[in-house]
Amino acid sequence: MDDINQMRRLVNQAKREECRASNDMYIHENQANHEQSQLETCLTYKEECLNGLKTAKDSGLSIVQIRECQLLVQYIDSVVETRQYKADISQENYEEAKAVWQEKQDSLENLKQALKKLEAEYGEQMIDDIKPVHDRTYRVYDGRK
Repeated sequence: MDDINQMRRLVNQAKREECRASNDMYIHENQANHEQSQLETCLTYKEECLNGLKTAKDSGLSIVQIRECQLLVQYIDSVVETRQYKADISQENYEEAKAVWQEKQDSLENLKQALKKLEAEYGEQMIDDIKPVHDRTYRVYDGRK
């Protein structure tokens, strides 16, 4: 019985660890999605600026305005580079958190199966211990001598 109680405590601890790992994975997943969204926004803005530069002379922009647009594109390039780095790191963190969660989940499932097996064995042992009591023949007093 002590083995079963110890196994139950291990299962409960594994459930808590799996829950923490799941929450951690969820946080990293949201962070990775946010960083990817920010990166995509920057790339879209950069593409719009480059398209604007292609038609800059036709739209009547001065050389100074065109140069400012070029500097803006250079700045956006540096922002894109930073965002790409952050998105890559966030994605790596998410993948690591997902692997940890999967490991915790597998461990929990293994412990649950071991507990079920132990409970089944203990149940059979209890039946075997009780069985001889039920197999005994008792003389029933029916009031006759």
